[in-house]
Amino acid sequence: MKHLKNTAIAMLFCLAAHYTYAQQDSILTYEQAVNIALKENIQIRQQENILNTEQTQNAQSYAAFAPSVNASADAYRVYGRQFDNTVAEFTQQRTNQLSGGIYASINLFNSFGKINRVKQTGYAAEAQRQLIQETRQEVVFNVSQQYLQVLLNQELLRIAKSNQEQQEELLESTTIFVEEGIRNIADQYNQDAEAKNAVLLAVEAENKLAISKVQLIRTLQIDPFKQWKFAQPEISKDEVFSDIPDIASMYNQAIGNRPEIKKQHNVIQSNHYGIRVARATYAPSLDMIYQLSSRYSNLSPLPLRDQLLNVNKSNVIGFSLNIPIFSGLQNRVLVQRSRQLYDNATLDMEDMERNIFEQLQTAAADFRAAQERIVAAKAREKAAEKAVEAEKERFKLGVGNILDLNLVNAKYVEAQSQKVQADYTLIFQKTALDYYTGELQPGNLTLK
Repeated sequence: MKHLKNTAIAMLFCLAAHYTYAQQDSILTYEQAVNIALKENIQIRQQENILNTEQTQNAQSYAAFAPSVNASADAYRVYGRQFDNTVAEFTQQRTNQLSGGIYASINLFNSFGKINRVKQTGYAAEAQRQLIQETRQEVVFNVSQQYLQVLLNQELLRIAKSNQEQQEELLESTTIFVEEGIRNIADQYNQDAEAKNAVLLAVEAENKLAISKVQLIRTLQIDPFKQWKFAQPEISKDEVFSDIPDIASMYNQAIGNRPEIKKQHNVIQSNHYGIRVARATYAPSLDMIYQLSSRYSNLSPLPLRDQLLNVNKSNVIGFSLNIPIFSGLQNRVLVQRSRQLYDNATLDMEDMERNIFEQLQTAAADFRAAQERIVAAKAREKAAEKAVEAEKERFKLGVGNILDLNLVNAKYVEAQSQKVQADYTLIFQKTALDYYTGELQPGNLTLK
């Protein structure tokens, strides 16, 4: 029994230690959340796989300058009438024959098609790299927004819990006043309803926090059954409240920083050289060829080695000129398709630049409005706080009633919530501005 007791105690200590470790492990900082998202994001991993393919195609375009070398070997048995080279006459017998050789060719000229192909695949690979960078910025932006939403909901829950405690304390005070005959029983009923409503508001705030956590956990692709906690990051109030540059400056900054702009430039260049590659199919191509071959036949009295290495060995060197005359309009379709891709990529760039300008205008206006909203929210919160203090004094003195106190208290709770929402809305808008100007880099992992 004593042994079992000691074992049970030891197990309890282990479980307690494991629980403590798990609790410590479940706290995530903003930096950790972003790093996890960048590592686990499926789109980024898929695009990195595509980049590997693009880089392989670029390497293949360089390898196309090297000679093409092929080796072949054939072994066969011939039945029936055939010509015998050794006696210069036809014979009727079964023979065994062996032949083989090496064939090499190198392109000397193809209207610079290979050079343009190297440039085309190089720009395509760089465009894919910028697409990965664009996706990384989107991931950082989305995680930032979701992380801030969790922090906002935590603050709203704190306000709701605080209001719940105050309403329950006021209910106790009111009950005592009723029992002492200082207050009417109706005040107790009204306050009891108000306290229950405060509980409901706290539950609703807790549900919103839980939902925002689930959304963030889903984005991070971490264990959903673990009790995750999210730490408050550093937020520089000075920078958040600082003035923003004019739209023209931000637009030039965005054009220089945004990875999708860089990506589209590379797409346009890739399609530009794609047109040149397609046009090269119209021009003649010149190849230099070399062939080494030999053969063996059992009709010859010479041994295998002599036939293959001496008697039947042949070397061929020459040039091959290919002049395209008619290919069923395939070349024309290829050029037209390449031109279409180039024109559409150019139009996409124009639309992208207009869209960025619109995004910046909207984000700048929202940011300035968020700054003014904080000023108004602070004033509203201060006024509501003073109103609550005054009404509580009136209630204690028996001058005020519970309905008036609940009314000003509800306004105070609303003002607190609006103040917190205004604070985080401003941070949301600052993050959006950094994202739209291309400043929200994956390496900048602190909200400063």
